[in-house]
Amino acid sequence: MTDTYIWKPATCYVCADPDSRLASGDSDRPDILICNRCPSHGHPPYRDLLDVATALTPPQKLTMRADTLMVGTPAEPDGLTPYTLGVANLAESKRLRPTWRTGKVTHTLVLSSPGPHGVSGHVTVGARSGKILRALLKYPSDSVTTQANATGTNAVRELLAGVSPSQCPPNCDAPTVDTCLNRAPQ
Repeated sequence: MTDTYIWKPATCYVCADPDSRLASGDSDRPDILICNRCPSHGHPPYRDLLDVATALTPPQKLTMRADTLMVGTPAEPDGLTPYTLGVANLAESKRLRPTWRTGKVTHTLVLSSPGPHGVSGHVTVGARSGKILRALLKYPSDSVTTQANATGTNAVRELLAGVSPSQCPPNCDAPTVDTCLNRAPQ
C-alpha cells in the first residue's frame, strides 16, 4: 500500500459547491470548520470536523495545512499507462471521486459519487501491465440497482464517458432516487 497522498483543499460536503473551501474556524475550537459558500446557500457556516470525516470515501484522509482543510487521496500507483491515467482523469471529470487501492496482482480505482443517489463502482487495473482490465458501475434505482460491466480498455472508457456527473449532493436526504433527481435546482 502507498503512503503517498495527493492533497487538495476540501470542498464543503453540505453545499457541494465546487468553489467552496473549508477552513478552520475559531482558534479555541479547532474541531469547527467554516464554509465560505454555505451562508449564501442558507446553511449555517459551521461544520463539525467529524461530520466532514464521515463524508469521505475510505481511504481518503483529512489534514489541516496552512489553516486550510485538505483532503488526501492515495496517489496513483507507479507503472500505469497514459491511457489508464486518462481514464482516471475522465472519472474525476464525471465527479466520481476516484481513489486508488493498490495490490500485488491488481490495483483498483474505486469510484463513488458525492451523494448517495449517484453512480459508484470500480475499475480493475493490472499491477504489472498498468492496463485497464475491467470495470463495474452501479446505477442507483428505487426498485433494483442496475449494474454495467465492461471488459477491456476501450469498453471501460466508453462506459465512463456515458456517465453524467451526479447532481445528488452529499448527505442527500431525499427518500427516493426519483425524488432526488427531480428536485428543484438550488
